[in-house]
Amino acid sequence: MSRLGGGIGTRGPGEKKLEMDRRLIRERISRLKKELKEVEQHRELIRTQRKESHRKVAALVGYTSAGKSSIENALTGAGILEDAMLFSTLDTTTRALELGGKQTVLLTDTVGFIRKLPHHLVEAFKSTLEEAIYADIIIHVVDASNPQMDTQMYVVYETLRQLGVKEKPIVTLFNKQDQVETPGAFRDFQADYTVCTSARTGEGLEELKQVLLEILRKDLVYVERLYPFPEAGKIQRIREIGELLEEEYVPEGIQIKAYVPYGF
Repeated sequence: MSRLGGGIGTRGPGEKKLEMDRRLIRERISRLKKELKEVEQHRELIRTQRKESHRKVAALVGYTSAGKSSIENALTGAGILEDAMLFSTLDTTTRALELGGKQTVLLTDTVGFIRKLPHHLVEAFKSTLEEAIYADIIIHVVDASNPQMDTQMYVVYETLRQLGVKEKPIVTLFNKQDQVETPGAFRDFQADYTVCTSARTGEGLEELKQVLLEILRKDLVYVERLYPFPEAGKIQRIREIGELLEEEYVPEGIQIKAYVPYGF
């Protein structure tokens, strides 16, 4: 018995290994918390830079494995991991999406939502879920081929409610149309727009771009103006905060057609 290290008053090898495992786990948790804090600080800096650039942000949200990363890859060529595994996207990836008409929106991916997210994981995913809070547009990606689609949609909206996401335009994508066995009418009464899509075939992606362009233009007004040459700097400002459609140099200055914010 003594040779096995299991005598009275001594610690067996199994107990020593357990204590070592616990210590390693505590160290790992402490290191991850530190890394998460650094990620949050970096993400806050990125959000500030986005705000200063006056670019609108659209956040892709949805139940896990609904196809958010596939949609972003298909739209922007972002090269994000596409995986059916739970939480395959743990950090957000943001890419610029050209919409036509010289308009651009920043498209950001988020971690997939699940039903009854374990409490100890909430803090870990908080910073990536917060992308939905700071976004200007919510793109809700739904796996239209999943029999539990309605339940998954409810979970997503409940999670958004808990995060305090409200009064933002919502575009629901009924994704994976290439896997839908019985095509039919898809509805989401909580969304402002719905589009049937397939990241694999490209179905509906151009329609999505048009919807996003329409949303962006709702905050702008169409103008035709002539700027004297000394005021040419205002045209660059229009490129930053609006949408410059045409510009023509004439003897009196620069003639433009554009969408600009109200009061500009």
